[in-house]
Amino acid sequence: MSDVRFWRRRPVRRTAAWTVTAAVLAGGLFWVSGGYDSWRDDRALDSACDGDLAAGAVRELFDDISLTSSGGGEADRWGCTVSAADDDTDAGLVLWARSTDRLMNLEDADGFDAPLGHNWTGSFRFDPDDEDTDEARAALLLSCKNSGHGRVMTADADLGRGGFDDPVARERLVAVLTETATRYTRRTGCAAPAGGRVKYVGVSTTRTDYKPVAAATGSCAGLLDGKTAARWGVRTVREIEASPAPVENCVLGGLRGAFLYGFTASYGPSASYARLRLRERRDDDTARANPDAPNGAYALTARCPGAGGAALFQVETLLDEDNPKFTALTVDHRELRAALQRFAERSAKTHGCEVPRPA
Repeated sequence: MSDVRFWRRRPVRRTAAWTVTAAVLAGGLFWVSGGYDSWRDDRALDSACDGDLAAGAVRELFDDISLTSSGGGEADRWGCTVSAADDDTDAGLVLWARSTDRLMNLEDADGFDAPLGHNWTGSFRFDPDDEDTDEARAALLLSCKNSGHGRVMTADADLGRGGFDDPVARERLVAVLTETATRYTRRTGCAAPAGGRVKYVGVSTTRTDYKPVAAATGSCAGLLDGKTAARWGVRTVREIEASPAPVENCVLGGLRGAFLYGFTASYGPSASYARLRLRERRDDDTARANPDAPNGAYALTARCPGAGGAALFQVETLLDEDNPKFTALTVDHRELRAALQRFAERSAKTHGCEVPRPA
């Protein structure tokens, strides 16, 4: 597996990610908006970014910091930046929206994003163990009522002071995103259904957030019975709540959370990205000749309404040419495929998708 997930990737500093994202998007937004809509008086936030920006929620997020803003754009290529008017204050916000027809990866390299719930297909990214507690990302998949297409909108924030370890700050960033998304989809004619106010926002599931397999209640619940788990050496799980999100994960692990099997459900543009990576590493001739994947990697797909697109469900194991010490691991191919089917069917049902089938 060339595209190993967070359990085997090097940590990525969020400061670098925020800096690159803000720099690239800020430049792009000037081009998109033609240099229009720039203000030095934060009262103008009320009409900022084509009038889509949820100004009240932004002011709550940044409290008494004086702000400037710029942005706007087309229905399928829109963006908005908010930054502190004082150059000595390190605080800012970048929102952007794109058509779900575009290819993009919304998966975190360091953990599993927390679903938003409340009838939103969304997620929140914040690692409470990271030293950069003032940085976070929230994301939404938005299904347009009047077409089979959708939009993806994200919000990357740097508070400058305080941190997203405060649940109030997390709630406020999600409010910025959901309220802005509602305005944007109404103005552009997408008219995506709006969920409710998200009153509690969870944090990312990290490597240390494992629990006994019998205690699984979210994305890992019911994948294996007790006898199969014991036979596979599965003792622990790492999971998220069983709510719709752009990317949903479950890890079945050994002692102290050691990775054994990883399940992933990808929707919208993340599914398109995952499908491209799957094609890059799959040997179709070998797959046709041998229905049992030598490394225990299997995939299912399902057609979903709106922004969900063609979802992709995958399971991966430690059997990998890059991990020769694990090549003695015996994969129960039939039961592994059955576990993936259960994982995929439950996830697909929450998104209103068709029954998953082999990819």
